[in-house]
Amino acid sequence: MLATLQDILDTVKAENLTYQQKLMTLGNIAERLIDPRELLGYSEEEWAYLENQMICDLNEGYAIYRPRYILPDYSVYLANGCRFLDLPVPTTLDEVLDGLLIIYSHVPSITTFPVYIGRLDSLLEPFMTNEAEDYVKIKRFLNHIDKTVPDSFCHANVGPYETTAGKLILQAVIELENTTPNMTIRYDKQKTSRRFAELAAKACLLVSKPSFANDAYYTADLGEEYGIASCYNALPECGGAYTLTRLRLGTIARACTSVDEMVEHLLPKVAKLALSTMDKRHKFIVEQSHFFKSSFLAQEGFIKQTNFSGMFAIVGLADATNHLLQQEGLTETFGQSARGEEIATAIMEKLQAINNEHHGIYAQRTSGRYLLHAQVGASNHEEDKGNTPAHRIKVGQEPTLLAHLKQSAPYHQYFPSGTGDLFAFDQTYTDHLDAVVDIIDGAFALGYRYITTYLKNTDLIRVTGYLVKKSEVERFRKGEAVLRDTTWFGSGTDECAQVFDRQLRDTDDVNAA
Repeated sequence: MLATLQDILDTVKAENLTYQQKLMTLGNIAERLIDPRELLGYSEEEWAYLENQMICDLNEGYAIYRPRYILPDYSVYLANGCRFLDLPVPTTLDEVLDGLLIIYSHVPSITTFPVYIGRLDSLLEPFMTNEAEDYVKIKRFLNHIDKTVPDSFCHANVGPYETTAGKLILQAVIELENTTPNMTIRYDKQKTSRRFAELAAKACLLVSKPSFANDAYYTADLGEEYGIASCYNALPECGGAYTLTRLRLGTIARACTSVDEMVEHLLPKVAKLALSTMDKRHKFIVEQSHFFKSSFLAQEGFIKQTNFSGMFAIVGLADATNHLLQQEGLTETFGQSARGEEIATAIMEKLQAINNEHHGIYAQRTSGRYLLHAQVGASNHEEDKGNTPAHRIKVGQEPTLLAHLKQSAPYHQYFPSGTGDLFAFDQTYTDHLDAVVDIIDGAFALGYRYITTYLKNTDLIRVTGYLVKKSEVERFRKGEAVLRDTTWFGSGTDECAQVFDRQLRDTDDVNAA
């Protein structure tokens, strides 16, 4: 939404923001001081549906000067060095780690920090010489990232193949217990060794990362050259996403009295308006901000403008479904209702059809179509309290694990740019890593794209697609400044969706699965 001069003053006076966080916030405010109806050509109708909160642009800003998510191909550095930064081709592990840290500091995003730091194991494997010595260097490298990129939307990938570098990375992640970087293993049971999968499962339980991505599924949709960035966003490597606009399905549904009104009338209208605003934003980024003309990332081949697309997202499928069930006189809830599944599927089928019919601006890599995305939620407005993240079941209404997996899996097909579900386990699971990997294999066989497990009693917890420390959230809620800006988001999302209170999965769930 539009910002005001008072927003600037409020930020300057804030006691619970660090210098760096104030700088980032002030930059975002500056982008939102300019009316998009004047700058981007938004129509009055488009603006009206932003103001009534059915469309949410996540406060990205309107004077847009860089894409939201950038996924550089860091192998370009290994092959060519970097002319702009005077970095020669690296020949040792020390050189490659040092060079990557330098490059990361020059990769922008919506958060000002890099949201993708590459397939780390593939990048580092050629430089492995001595496991004991290399482990110390890798651990120091990862800790450096956590302290200089205080934003857990920063994301690393490993897998699908087991490597020495991958093993050392996971061991360091467990030992450090850091929030950043977020991490995903590109997992394929045909390619990933069982030993490596169980090590990843152990790390996921203990420190909430890496999550497991269905590598075969994403490769089929996006090709081999993709990366998981930010929360769990699957995007073309050497490219990314210009923007992310989401529909608050719960808000849209609450303006309707029937499924037909929602699916056949209001949803198509709002979706088409949202897609139109995305077109205008993309056009400005490419044609007027000159990012791709001025960035060394584009000039040296780390990214290509033709590899970017847009992300068209949803939140609140559960809330929309629950409201429409009530309109039909049913007291059932999404996740435990056959009629609810019919309603939710009708919503998603309609939205997919509308998106497929729309020819997006500057979306060559994805054949002119924007990528549907299951957005994890935010706390930008009071309406976010009525819009559960993505297509997830509301906390407190979850069925047993096996039923939950079967219910959720069919919705993953709609979201090529990312979706995922999270399951909280107790400490006993660390003694049954084989069972955890079996659950993941079973979920992928059902059609899951992405899944995360974690121990509910740990301080480091996965909020939705990113991680926070509960202890830092408590400090922030007391009015203290904290290192990571994602702590704000985690606090707000928990207040909206009670994500710290997800159902604990017990031994019976494991046996059932």
